[in-house]
Amino acid sequence: MSGSLHLPAGVLSARFENKQTLSFVERTTPPPVLLAPHLLRLQDGAWSLMGSRCVACGELYFPRARGCTRCSGTELDDTALGHSGRLWSWTIQGFRPKPPYDGSSADGGEAGFQPYGVGYVQLESGLKVESRLTVADPARLRIGMPMRLTLEAYRHLPGGEAVHTFAFEPVPDSTPS
Repeated sequence: MSGSLHLPAGVLSARFENKQTLSFVERTTPPPVLLAPHLLRLQDGAWSLMGSRCVACGELYFPRARGCTRCSGTELDDTALGHSGRLWSWTIQGFRPKPPYDGSSADGGEAGFQPYGVGYVQLESGLKVESRLTVADPARLRIGMPMRLTLEAYRHLPGGEAVHTFAFEPVPDSTPS
């Protein structure tokens, strides 16, 4: 499957690199449908994960939190957590998750399931975030490799429009040979 998904004018566009992964290039029309829009923000032409930072002690949270577990503070500000980091740990999900984490049975059900990577990415701030990975080939993943945030089709609406979630992909030229 090849093609382009056009996003708001003046930002970036996204190109389908394979059946499910988007890479950003140049933008022009409607934004993608997001599974959890509160987790992402378009900032300076790139998607960023959104979390919170405790005003009192600076502790970071993803997703956003209402209270700080470090100092018991209750004043937390929304904060962009960034879009890059390093792969801290990973595994390959070899079976279809149970609802509501299974995407959609309309996308091929059990027969259409493809194993996918899941990992922890340590962001530049030091915060570790659990995420889908765009790579499911163990030979292409290694602890410590640079990763960047992207969007990935998670399921499709009845009319066929893709609903996207965030995922991390290896930075080009960083995969093991």
